[in-house]
Amino acid sequence: MVRARRRQQVLDSAKEVFSRKGFHKASIADIVQKAGIARATFYLYFKNKRHLFQSLLEFLLQELDRRVETIKLGGEHPPPLDQLRVNLTRVVTFAMEEPQLVQILFRSAVGMDREFERELDRFYERVVDRIEGAVKLGIDLGLVRPGSTRLIAYTVLGGMKEIMVQVASRRISPLNAKGVVDDLLEFGRRGVLLEPTER
Repeated sequence: MVRARRRQQVLDSAKEVFSRKGFHKASIADIVQKAGIARATFYLYFKNKRHLFQSLLEFLLQELDRRVETIKLGGEHPPPLDQLRVNLTRVVTFAMEEPQLVQILFRSAVGMDREFERELDRFYERVVDRIEGAVKLGIDLGLVRPGSTRLIAYTVLGGMKEIMVQVASRRISPLNAKGVVDDLLEFGRRGVLLEPTER
């Protein structure tokens, strides 16, 4: 129990240091100082700085993956748009609850090294596969207009990544998950251009 708490203490301190300084500028000395532990204690839990950084990112990727559920059809399931709203709300709420982790993923992890870039690419491809599946389902149901489903999926992912960064940075207002999700869904439904009859 004490080991688990101490390990979490190191992870929490690393979140703050990495989000503030980035991976390359952060040092083990910074992290142990923030955690208030001896350097030797650090090595009881992590092999090196990269191992610690990867542990944080693995947690983050698992949490994001867990929050995006496949949309299901059938009488016992809510309507697809409601399921999408729940997925988006989970992701936006997570970005609000874990701003340091979001900053680490989308800012500090970029350009870390080739092996880790491949891990991130695999994660993003899984997310794009899920988004594309939802787009295809939307087309089949007549909810989404036909188009390049992969391109649409990448566009949605890119938009969500930037929204998460802005939410984590506290630059988006109003700062509540419902307001952000409502705006996202409205954008998805209507885009930004007015129909001729609305001008």
